[in-house]
This record gives sequence, structure tokens and C-alpha cells, in this order.
Amino acid sequence: MKALVIGGTGPSGPHLLNGLLARGYETAILHRGVHEPEGLPEVRHIHADPHFPETLAEAVGDEEWDVIIATYGRLKVTSQVMAPRCGHFIGVGAVLAYLGAVEPYSATPSGMRILAREDGPTADEGNPPSKFGSMMVDAERTAFENGAAHGTAVTTVRYPTIYGPRNVTPWEWTVVKRILDGRQQMILPDSGLWLYTRCAARNAAEALLRIVDNRQIAKGQIYNCADDDQYSLRQIVELICSKLGRNLELVDIPSAIAPSIFFEWGAAEFRPPLLIDAQKIRRELGYADVISAKTALEEVVDWLIEHPVTAAEYPTYRGWFDYNLEDRLIASWHRAVARIREEAPDIPPSFAHPMPHPKKPSLTADESGR
Repeated sequence: MKALVIGGTGPSGPHLLNGLLARGYETAILHRGVHEPEGLPEVRHIHADPHFPETLAEAVGDEEWDVIIATYGRLKVTSQVMAPRCGHFIGVGAVLAYLGAVEPYSATPSGMRILAREDGPTADEGNPPSKFGSMMVDAERTAFENGAAHGTAVTTVRYPTIYGPRNVTPWEWTVVKRILDGRQQMILPDSGLWLYTRCAARNAAEALLRIVDNRQIAKGQIYNCADDDQYSLRQIVELICSKLGRNLELVDIPSAIAPSIFFEWGAAEFRPPLLIDAQKIRRELGYADVISAKTALEEVVDWLIEHPVTAAEYPTYRGWFDYNLEDRLIASWHRAVARIREEAPDIPPSFAHPMPHPKKPSLTADESGR
């Protein structure tokens, strides 16, 4: 049996490759050759750019595989070139294909459904349709069409936010670096209540391997994948602080005040929850997490301590770490809140539980009229 992974140099790559090798597949990976990370098992490397059909076709020639997993590149291109060359094509997309994920106000009510299921509305149904999200939906549909044209089984997976060592976007570095730099405070947008589904790289690889193992069930299907446990942005920060034995004063400032500060979190403005339902892959394919979300997060922190983020290694990372600006913003925010309290004092209402709490047996209203 032969397997090809398109991509494979990111955080899920080693786990996916090792899983295929353990199943007896003669395995190769195809990538551009820009990144040759340590820790990959011994497999054949094919260098090509999977964004363009001509370079991809030239690199693979007439070779065929039992299964091809496209974790990178343009799905329309990879399915066009590779569907005729395999028995099972597995394409990785993203939850951004769901209606309201990319452009929240294209949906009514605004934002993505909670929890978004695989059979839910997609971005091309928006008013107006999301251009980027619609492109992802079109790529998925084209993959299934390319498979049908060549008698190839096709399965697609909608990834949420993937995290793990060697991730192309080191989400957790924004917290780790501030702790390493001795910061005492950290701005947390919107009280850290952002909720977006995450999946550890090890678990994402396991989801793909379950699809490999269950071709007859998985063919023609779309699957979400996600960790069993999900955390809010605030909880993620608190878990990282706990791992490193440090406390940060988390300063709650609305994201609308200074959106550029929050771009490190992957959004320059408030984003509605991006939460998906990942029960289908558990129910149909027997998927189960191979690592807990908490342990996976701690693994990332350990990696970042040993491999600090640099511009050379992460050229697209946009963490500012302008502590002078942050301190000025925090001070301004505290002054603004104090002024608001003076002009419009907050007077908490008295609270009365709506249900009766009689002090003795009675068939009449209690002392509070309940």
C-alpha cells in the first residue's frame, strides 16, 4: 500500500506520517522544500508547489497511490491532479466554509451557528456571500466532483484552529513571551471571552488516520474535527500562566478600542464564537482524542520555551510586543473607566431570587411576596 501526504511539514505532519507507516503504508510527502523540519520520520520527499497544477503534475508523473492526504495547497488544484492517481483522496479545508465564520454579518442572526454541523449552512449562502468562505466551499465541491469523474473516493475535513509544536502561527507565543519578558500585565480583549474551536495537531492527525482506516464509511463525507475539551481565550492564557508558574494581571479592554493590539490573537476586531460540532467523526469512525487539550497546550509551551519565535523562522508572525504602547493604553483605559464611574455611577440592583424560599411551611406567599 502506498500513501502520499501533500504538506506534512507542519505540526500534524510527524504524527500523520508515523501513523501511516505504522499501518504498513509506503509513505511519501510532497511539499515545496522550503521547510525541512527535524523530527520527521524517514520517508521519501517530493518537492513541488501544490498551488499550481502544472508543477504538481510534473513532479508526480504517472505514479499512483492508494491514499492521498492533501493538508496543504489549493484543494481544487490538488484534487484535479491527484484524484486520477489514487483510490482515496482526503482533502483538508477549514471551518471558515461555514456561513458567518469569515463575515459574521453576512448571516442572520449574525455569526456562525453554535455548534456548526457538517450539514449546516455554508458561506456561499450569505447575504452577501463571503468571498473567501465561498471559495473554500467551491474547493470542497470541486474535490468531490473530481473524485466522481475518476471513480475516486473523496473525503474532506474542516479543520478548526490547529495548534502544536512547529505551527505556522505560534498562537501561544503572545502569552509565553510576555511572561519570559517579566511583564506583570497583559491586555485581554473582551475579557478573554472569545470562543473558537481548537484541535491539537496530534488529534487532527488521528482524525485523518481514522478516515484512512474507514474508507467505505468516510467516502463522500465531510467531517469536523476538534478536541474534546475547549477553552475560552482567557482560560488558555490562565493555563499557560499556570504551566509557567506565573500570574499575569489580565486587563479587560474591548477589542474595538485598539484592534491592532489584538491581531496577535488572529483577529483585529471582535469575532463571534467559532464553535463546531465534532460528534459525527466520533460516531461514525470511532475517533477519540489521543492527547488532552490541556496536555497538548502544555506541550506547545514547552516547545516555545525551547524554540523561541524569531522573524527568520516565523516570517508572517505579527506580534508587536510594544510594551510602551500597551502600558499607555492600560493607563488610559483605567482613567476612562474612572471618569465613567464618576459621571454615571454604577448602582447594582438588589437581588431577589425569583423562586419562593419560605422559612416555615405555608400555602401562601412568603415574606417577599413570592
